[in-house]
Amino acid sequence: MQGCTPLKPTLSDSDTSNTEELSVKGRQGILINQKLEFGNFKTSKVKRSWTKGGNSRVGISTGTGDFFYPDIISKEYINRNQAFYFQLNDHENRISDVYASSAFDSESLTIGKNPNSVLNIFHDLVNIETNVNSFFYLQVYVENGIKPWQLILDNQASQLKADNYTGVFAFDEKNYYTLKPITKVASKKGPKSILFGSVGYEIFDANNKSVAAVSLIDRGMVFLKTTDNQERFLLSNLCSGLLLQQQIDN
Repeated sequence: MQGCTPLKPTLSDSDTSNTEELSVKGRQGILINQKLEFGNFKTSKVKRSWTKGGNSRVGISTGTGDFFYPDIISKEYINRNQAFYFQLNDHENRISDVYASSAFDSESLTIGKNPNSVLNIFHDLVNIETNVNSFFYLQVYVENGIKPWQLILDNQASQLKADNYTGVFAFDEKNYYTLKPITKVASKKGPKSILFGSVGYEIFDANNKSVAAVSLIDRGMVFLKTTDNQERFLLSNLCSGLLLQQQIDN
């Protein structure tokens, strides 16, 4: 029956021959000890707070900022329901630490005067407004790296202004990705615009090439369009965080 066919997002690039579609396990159902899995990527148990320890980055868990760390996921946030932490690994034994907080406010995002901060470098692109508390902020530490990739995404703007909103996932001014809301789904007559908001995000590299996407419909789907294993791992961390964000209020 057509009504039972899951909606499939339409990506900007019509050539899907090099796109790997990965179904997601673990996004729905009981969220206690929740784990996500898709393709060769698996998360650890998702922690809704990391103050209890057990993760590999003690400096971050205690908020001490012992190394190059944009110390804005503070205890003020990690004790809230909107915060979570997980590790991701793949078949080549890569591992990462991911820290995230939703309902993040704009004042926290603009703290600091470091001109090299990702938050400052991409301030105009993300268009951070004052008195906004709907940001999703995420940090990804890959392997033994001491500097994180950072995601800045305005949940509210990405839905209300889905046609022209851009989020950013960046390491520095040269190494970054942009996220654009997906507003069309596949139909028998071709791409069809949804009535409101978005169904996920398409991810573009610094050359504006589409390299991945994530569908947030139902169980979720991850689409990888790059063959570089390191890049696939990095983007799978980002997609995992986006998938989990939808569940954190439970």
